[in-house]
Amino acid sequence: MIHEFAVTEDVSEDIPEEEAVCRICFIELSEGGETLKMECSCKGELALAHKECAVKWFSIKGNKRCDVCKQEVRNLPVTLLRLQNNQTVRRHAAYATHRQQVAQYRILQDVPILVMVSMLAYFCFLEQLLVSELGPHALAISLPFACVLGLLASMIASTMVSQSYIWAYASFQFALVILFAHVFYSVLGVSPVFSILLSSFTGFGISISMNSLLIEYLRWRARRNLRSTQLNQSQQQNEARNLAGVEDGGDTRQQDLENQIQDPNPLQHGQNHS
Repeated sequence: MIHEFAVTEDVSEDIPEEEAVCRICFIELSEGGETLKMECSCKGELALAHKECAVKWFSIKGNKRCDVCKQEVRNLPVTLLRLQNNQTVRRHAAYATHRQQVAQYRILQDVPILVMVSMLAYFCFLEQLLVSELGPHALAISLPFACVLGLLASMIASTMVSQSYIWAYASFQFALVILFAHVFYSVLGVSPVFSILLSSFTGFGISISMNSLLIEYLRWRARRNLRSTQLNQSQQQNEARNLAGVEDGGDTRQQDLENQIQDPNPLQHGQNHS
């Protein structure tokens, strides 16, 4: 069986290129274009293919690895692989642009909804707060202030935080505004208009300040982690250098000992020569 396999392999290597078949399209090489003998571990007919077929096949794969011998084909056209890489880069760039456009579309879609929800929430709260004392006249105060506060709160939320945290930030702003509005109007007895103005400035100011403090804390934490990582890397490098110095010193001492063993009394050795 071994001899038969060797004979078969030799026969397959001796097949003329005109009679061989392309390993990719299974059409005779004489009927196609230029023949490419792939420089990998494949032998005989397995290494022969149409150059155009090989270019298309390895372009689809995106690498140089042969499917039969699992080795890299060394004589593939370089321009092909560069073209493939350029196409991949363009595809990734187009995908990133598409994702950015989708994110912008989502933001533009969420902001109008946030504006309407904020206006409705502020209107309900102000109407409930003022209707007990002002009666029907509460509508004249709550409606314009609700529109202004809803629009302002939505603009601040979309500007200060990312798209994932817009609703959480807007809810936090709303909670602060209604809290201080209740304190100024019900507890301190401030007039309705001034209560709304003071609560708006206070609530928006506190939310903006807390957001800025949180951002600065996260930046400081990131810088601290980076410094600790760099310090650990420098310590590891110093330890590696110290170990290398100790090993070099040990080798030097060992060499000195070997020299002393080979020549235990250099003075006597010099007298003998004299």
